Amino acid sequence: MALNLDPQRGIKTQQFKLALHLAWRDIRKHRGRSTLIAALIAMPIMIISAVLVVGFSKMPTIDETLSVQFGQTVGRVSLQYSDLANLRQGPLGDLSSVRFDDTAAQKPVAKNDQEFRDLLEADYEVLPLSHITVTSLLNQASFPISTTIGDVLNPAFAGKFTILEGRDTADPHEALASPGLLQRFNLQLGEKLATNAGEFTIVGVIRNHQVDDIDSGFYVQAADLPDDLAPDSSETAYYLAGDKPADWVFAQRLNHLGAVLTSSELMRNPPSAEEIGASASEFADMPEDNGTMLIASGALAAALVLLEVVLLAGAAFAVGTRKQQRDLTLLAVSGAESPTLRAVVTSGGLWLGTLGGLAGALIGTGVASWWILHKIGTGDAQIWLHIPWVLILALVAVAALAGVTAALAPARAVAKHVLRGSLGSRNADGLRTAKNRHRGFGFLGVAFLMLLAPLVIQALKIFEDFEVQMFVSTACVILGVLSLVTALILLTAPVIRLLTAKTSWLPLPLRLSSRDSVRNMSRTVPAVAAVLAAATLASTVMVYWSSVSELETNNYTWSYNPNQAALPLSVMGYSAQALGVVGGGMHDGQTVRQVDSDEVIPAALASLGTSARAQVLSGNVPEDECTLLDPKAREIGGQLQSPNCLSWALQEPAENRCLLAADGKPVDLSDWRCKGSMAATGSAGVLPNIVVGGEKELNSLLGRKASSESLKILASGGAVISNPVFLNSDGTTTLIAHDPYAELDEVADLPEDQRLQRGIPPAKHSYPLLASVEEPNKPIPYYAVISPETASRIGMPFNERLALISSDQLPSEAQNDALSIALLEAAGADYSWEPFETGPESTVAAGLWALVALSALITLSATSITSGLALADGREDHAVLASIGAAPRLRKALSASQLLLTSALGTVFGIAAGTTAAVSLQAPFRGMAVVIPWGHFAVLLFVVPLVGALVAWLSTASRLPLLRRRTLA
Repeated sequence: MALNLDPQRGIKTQQFKLALHLAWRDIRKHRGRSTLIAALIAMPIMIISAVLVVGFSKMPTIDETLSVQFGQTVGRVSLQYSDLANLRQGPLGDLSSVRFDDTAAQKPVAKNDQEFRDLLEADYEVLPLSHITVTSLLNQASFPISTTIGDVLNPAFAGKFTILEGRDTADPHEALASPGLLQRFNLQLGEKLATNAGEFTIVGVIRNHQVDDIDSGFYVQAADLPDDLAPDSSETAYYLAGDKPADWVFAQRLNHLGAVLTSSELMRNPPSAEEIGASASEFADMPEDNGTMLIASGALAAALVLLEVVLLAGAAFAVGTRKQQRDLTLLAVSGAESPTLRAVVTSGGLWLGTLGGLAGALIGTGVASWWILHKIGTGDAQIWLHIPWVLILALVAVAALAGVTAALAPARAVAKHVLRGSLGSRNADGLRTAKNRHRGFGFLGVAFLMLLAPLVIQALKIFEDFEVQMFVSTACVILGVLSLVTALILLTAPVIRLLTAKTSWLPLPLRLSSRDSVRNMSRTVPAVAAVLAAATLASTVMVYWSSVSELETNNYTWSYNPNQAALPLSVMGYSAQALGVVGGGMHDGQTVRQVDSDEVIPAALASLGTSARAQVLSGNVPEDECTLLDPKAREIGGQLQSPNCLSWALQEPAENRCLLAADGKPVDLSDWRCKGSMAATGSAGVLPNIVVGGEKELNSLLGRKASSESLKILASGGAVISNPVFLNSDGTTTLIAHDPYAELDEVADLPEDQRLQRGIPPAKHSYPLLASVEEPNKPIPYYAVISPETASRIGMPFNERLALISSDQLPSEAQNDALSIALLEAAGADYSWEPFETGPESTVAAGLWALVALSALITLSATSITSGLALADGREDHAVLASIGAAPRLRKALSASQLLLTSALGTVFGIAAGTTAAVSLQAPFRGMAVVIPWGHFAVLLFVVPLVGALVAWLSTASRLPLLRRRTLA
């Protein structure tokens, strides 16, 4: 019978089904290997899915935002700006900025109050909620409590307030409290809280969905307050209950009365730019550079994570498919062609990618959902459980695609190997080294061009729009990093051959592992690639975080040295007779009183213990305090001024002036004239501008002992200055007295896009003094230290300004509370102190070590799994070693050496690629210093491979099972 050679329909579908069936049988047959490959794919997918759930759960929907803001009401009206003329609001009302005509006359509030209420009550039930601060005693100290006045449990506020325990208030002097208030004051339901508004019995525990439960909140009815604490209209928000939407037309009518409308209608259906008018752009939310940088970094990290999925899985497939050769050989002998063989391997990638993606997505989503629900249950505000199912399913699809992609190269190599009929036990090198070397250098060139592109774009100013520039630069960096990683993978084989060319001097285990890596490049290169991917991602994030931390530190404004606090010795306030007086001037009744250092210092030291010490600092009298004490002072343009009160400063030489560019940063970022104490602002904080004292005062400011030369100059009538920018060429400094309200002199010959960092005050008096430079440990804000004799000689008024408290370590929260109580008792109820200097509050340091731990875990997992599969692939080699009498410790050392070589080389490549990526990503941001975390890199480079080698040593079995002879019979 003649053969039918006509094309048959559905052959490809049948081949695909057959490939899926055979791949599934192989997966079930080798469950351990398959589980490891699926786990490698699941791990990054799990991390990404968890991040997505957490991120989206912090982004409320419009309905959730409206519920938290308004409850069931249609909106609220605020009279906070009702004394301003020509008021104009944006669509977000009091949640955004408010514009007004500051040249128009102010309007009396009372005149419009009734008209305002008539307008509201015509269509709505008005529910006022007021916010004031009451005080209560805790451990004999007065503490402020944020208090809400109104019917918060009205059904109209459902979703905004929720009662957790107890009941609503029914009688006068009953109140509701947040869980945080009960915890702080150690109260239970039914107990009483004494405040300056009276004594209240706590009858219910309430949750305000806008703030965390841990915050202290107090809720009372308006009728329960004394008259002197009754809130006025500017402290009240009038919520509107009704069915009529509060639209833009209604908002404009309210604006004419000095009121601002914030409503659900305006949030759901904001007015167009034409309706808002010419001022529409003033109410737009402008994105910040740091947000753009975060988006760019996130895009790069996502690209690297997805690359890592492919490489991790590819490494495992490259080794795992070697174990399929016998089955694939049987298929080839049965007549299967190359496409069928490749389809079997890639179908395995599809199965394992899908299974790994599903497992990772389910675990990541489940863990993140549990964490979100836990946060919601413990009272964290502004967080909801949002699971982005579409993106999660897309991740599963990406995992499946990654599995197929990871299996493509091994499938092609093993299919070609099988069809050549190589059935021997020796593993042929499937990599075409020469061609891959050429490709590697080609990708290296592409990576160089792509990573250089951001610098070229910035230098040539190709794009005017910063957002477009960042988009293009980020795309170039991502392509450059992917090209660089690809180039390093392609060049891994030549590098390994180069490194292992001369190994005769190495110990036996290292010699054997180096020769084995060269002989079995098809499993060595994927293993290195897996580690490379993990190290690239980790090093990129570490360099970026370190750079951000350095930027935060450089931009931080230090008040004092670390672990120091200031106790002011003068208190500014208002006399009791002046409080509540209407129509008086801004400074009427303002007072200044001195605090005795002999009272506050012993109280502070007794609270802090023996590790604390104090030093009184004297200095120039500030102009605001001087004007209050001067009977000749007059109020001019809202400012109290006196010709007898001057400011004191150091005058910088013309050649030491710092120039700023249009972006507000120094023209030369490395310019020493733009750094140090008083360099940025030219004004001091709590510290006096000019400190008057001797050796003890100088040492407390410096944070160390002063030099003998500085002490000699100080004693001889000179000045010890904090910054060399104030030093003249002849070794002197110029102390000046100037009018604080006079306009600063301008430099006429500056370019249009530049300005001075520090203004030039016109000096009324100048005093040249011999000077010595002693820069403090931190750039704290003071100009110089002079002796009391020098201050008296030049006529600078001075007195005791503050007590500087220094501690060996930061006080605990309990010590801070005890210090507050002690100071209030010693200095009066109106006394406040400056807290201890902690430095920039950053979690980057802890985050870096956490990232090192995570990357170490990923690296160890990748190397352990791929090395484990490699050990399974090379079990026959170990059997040969055992058969010729090799000791178990030699085989253990061989396993450890193989993992050490793989992880060390991959980590070196990864650190190089990640650092390059981070540097290129930060290039468009001028002033973003690149900081290399060498210590963290050292741990990643040395400790992790050594730990991995130790694990490989311990996990290698001392005794091997008998291997049966391979045969096709």
